[in-house]
Amino acid sequence: MALGVVALMIALPVATARAQLKPEEVLVVYDSRILDCRPVAEYYAGSAKVPGGAGGMAGIHPGVNAVNLATLGVPALAMGDTTYAEFVARLRDPLRAHLTATGLTTNVRSIVLCKGLPHRIQDTDNAAVGDNPPLAETEFLAGDYNCASVDSELTLLWQNLNAGEAGGGGDSKADGIILNPYARATLPITAFTSANIMVAKAFSQVESPAGLIWSGATGAGAAQLTPGDMYLVCRLDGRSVLDVRAMIDRAQTLVVNPDTAVFVLDESNSNAVADAAETDELDNQGPPELRLGDDYEQTRDLLIADRRYLAANIRYNALGGNANFLVGPRIEFDGLGIVIRGPVLLLATEGANHSIIQNTPPTPMMGSQYPRSFKYARGAVFNSIESANGRDFGGIGPNFGQAQAADFLAAGGTFAVANVWEPFTWTIPDNLPIARSFFLGGLSWAEAAYAALPALSFHQIVLGDPLARVIRTSEDINGDGTLNVDDLYAWQATPRDLNHDGIANAVDRLILETAVRGSENTFMKGPQR
Repeated sequence: MALGVVALMIALPVATARAQLKPEEVLVVYDSRILDCRPVAEYYAGSAKVPGGAGGMAGIHPGVNAVNLATLGVPALAMGDTTYAEFVARLRDPLRAHLTATGLTTNVRSIVLCKGLPHRIQDTDNAAVGDNPPLAETEFLAGDYNCASVDSELTLLWQNLNAGEAGGGGDSKADGIILNPYARATLPITAFTSANIMVAKAFSQVESPAGLIWSGATGAGAAQLTPGDMYLVCRLDGRSVLDVRAMIDRAQTLVVNPDTAVFVLDESNSNAVADAAETDELDNQGPPELRLGDDYEQTRDLLIADRRYLAANIRYNALGGNANFLVGPRIEFDGLGIVIRGPVLLLATEGANHSIIQNTPPTPMMGSQYPRSFKYARGAVFNSIESANGRDFGGIGPNFGQAQAADFLAAGGTFAVANVWEPFTWTIPDNLPIARSFFLGGLSWAEAAYAALPALSFHQIVLGDPLARVIRTSEDINGDGTLNVDDLYAWQATPRDLNHDGIANAVDRLILETAVRGSENTFMKGPQR
């Protein structure tokens, strides 16, 4: 189903120090009454923070904060879907009270939701409208499309987005889209103050009709919506607890090899040029507040220009149809598709929207099973242009014959950005910030993923450990799995060509200096050429 058209003593470079996202700035949310919820929380945060489980677990990040919804005096939420009223009464307001009582309101910058907690908020007028693109488009264009992902709605935890909602267009800020103030950011979330996070923001209309797109940028003073006024909400979810544990493990000490990692950028029926002319391409639609051009081509061009990753492994495809669809070697699709054999680090594809005619059973359906076909590098990210690729959690099941982020994670993936209801092409996540800030830069996964999202209070979810960061083997000169000043000393002793231009020189040293400084206290993108 196509998306709707609306559908060392070496001199270090000078930089302003900004602390990276830290474990103590993360709040893990779980409910011990939900079967798979506590085991995931306990594995991530440790038994000391999550009592009553298996016990004896040190935790992947024992420094995080944790809260058990079962202790907050509210009924348990059902898996999968929830109503807006249940979201407010059983999740949003209890979390507000907990953050206030513990003094964590402005200290926490990221919230982690554990497997079993619902991921979809139903529309107040038509519970399942987000699963029906034509009806969803009608409601969206009327400014009354208020279904959302639980995660995206929690980003603006302290805003009463549903206030005034009575079934009309634009009668509440939950209708339509809220522009993400952190979109395309290149600084850590801690670079923005959270002092005003509890202040009600002033939202204005960006597009007609009322309720289509809201902006908080025009508010004055504390009433202006800034990146510091949001939480980066991530989810640890998957087909099974074992799948979730495995994806968490793959995100730790995340060392990526730029000489072998493959970037899949599989577009369809494109002119292959990063221009504004081809607005019919799925990665290049919507008003300028939401879209900035050809995302797939821009991502390709950035990676090639940077030169740290091999150009031969940046697999951009502009052609549509079964014969040109990029797949992996682990599944045979009747000889169809172009097989990518190397370890994939970014799987960006139009997926089932790639002009695919589904294979005839019993051959696996290429449009839905392609994530299971690839071999993945540790740290692999999934970002497909498919309306329902984040639907199948909590037992809801897939839709439209589209691929699922849950299958990608089960097949060896580590991170994903996905859609839980019909998102329309306007709001699909961008690949450029993920490539720039995560694979080339020093931002955490949560920061890079939210920089890739044009909108909040809408339909996207971010899957994976928010604290994860990439270390490139080419910059880990001493091979100890960390990136620090020792690598600069090691490079000085034995210079190494980091950008594949055939010489080891000052440009390579600047790349390393920038990466080391970025890993220690700030995000600084690699040098531009």
